[in-house]
Amino acid sequence: MRRVLITGGAGFMGYHLAKRLEKNDFYIDLIDDLSRGKIDKDFKYLIKKKNIRFNNIDINSNNFFSLKKRNYDYIFHFAAIVGVKNVIKKPLEVLTKNIFLLERILNFSKKQKKLKRLIFTSSSEIYVGTLKKFGLKFPTPEETILTLNKLDDQRSTYMMSKIYGEAMCHHSKIPFTIIRPHNIYGPRMGRSHVIPELFIKAQHPKEKILEVYSPYHKRTFCYVDDAVNMIINLSKSKLSKNNIFNIGNDKNEIKIIDLAKLILIISKKKLKILPIQIDNGSPYRRCPSIKKYKRIDNKIQFTSLKVGLKNTLGWYLNNNKSKII
Repeated sequence: MRRVLITGGAGFMGYHLAKRLEKNDFYIDLIDDLSRGKIDKDFKYLIKKKNIRFNNIDINSNNFFSLKKRNYDYIFHFAAIVGVKNVIKKPLEVLTKNIFLLERILNFSKKQKKLKRLIFTSSSEIYVGTLKKFGLKFPTPEETILTLNKLDDQRSTYMMSKIYGEAMCHHSKIPFTIIRPHNIYGPRMGRSHVIPELFIKAQHPKEKILEVYSPYHKRTFCYVDDAVNMIINLSKSKLSKNNIFNIGNDKNEIKIIDLAKLILIISKKKLKILPIQIDNGSPYRRCPSIKKYKRIDNKIQFTSLKVGLKNTLGWYLNNNKSKII
C-alpha cells in the first residue's frame, strides 16, 4: 500500500485531499498542530478510517521526528501560517515559521527511501508584486517574472515566504512539484474567505444591508473537488516533476459584487448591497493560466460556480444549528 503524508491535514485542502485519497489504495498520515485546522465532526469521521492516522504534531517540535519510521511515497506540504489577518498580525513569524516548516519537511523528505514526489503548496499571492509594479498578463502563466513588493509591507511577507520556499524546492535535489492555488473554495473552508464571509453576513436575521468590499475586483473560483483532482493528477505525472503549476479555474471571471448577488439568490435572501471600495492590498484581478496543466489533463471539467456555491453554502447551514456561522 502506498503511503502518503499530508501536513496541515486538518485544514481545508489537507482534509479534502485525504478524503479523496482514502478511497484509493493509500495509507495516509495527517499531521497538524491545530493552530488553524479543526477537529470537527467531518474530520472525526475521516480519521476513523482504517487507512488514516492523525498526529497532533507541530512540525517544529521534536515530536515530528517520531514519523521517521514511515517511508512515504508522497508528501503533500500544506502547513503554513495563512490568512490575511494572521499575516498582518504576525509578519515576522510568517517569514520565519513558513520557511522553517519547509526546511524541516525537505530534510525529512531526504530521509525517505522511496519518495516519488514532494508537493509544495505555494500561492497565487506571489504574482501580486508583479501586478503592482508592471501589470500582469491574464490568464497569468507560471513563467511570469516575479517581483517583490515593498519589504516593509506586512501582507507581502506571506508572498515572500512562498517565493523563497519555491527556490528551496528547486535547490533541494528532491523530486518536487510546486502548486500555486487560485481562489479554491468549498465546504469546510473556514470563515476568513470572501464566500463564507458574504454568506455569514447574509444569514444574520437582523441584517438588511450586505456590505461588499472591493466590489469590482475580479476572480475565477475553483471548487475544491476540482482542485484536488488537479493536485492528484500532477503528483502522479512524470511531466510535473520539478515543475510549477497553477491550480484553479481559468474561465468565468466574476466581480465580487456579482458574486454577492449570486450568494443572495442561492441563499434566498433579499438584502441591499452596499459596495465599499477599500485598499487592503488585495489584487484587483486574479485568473490563472492552466495551459501547462492541460498538457497533463486536457479533458478537465470544472464544477459550475452556482453548483459549487450551493454545495458550499449548504454545508455551512447544515453545520450550524442557529444558521449563523
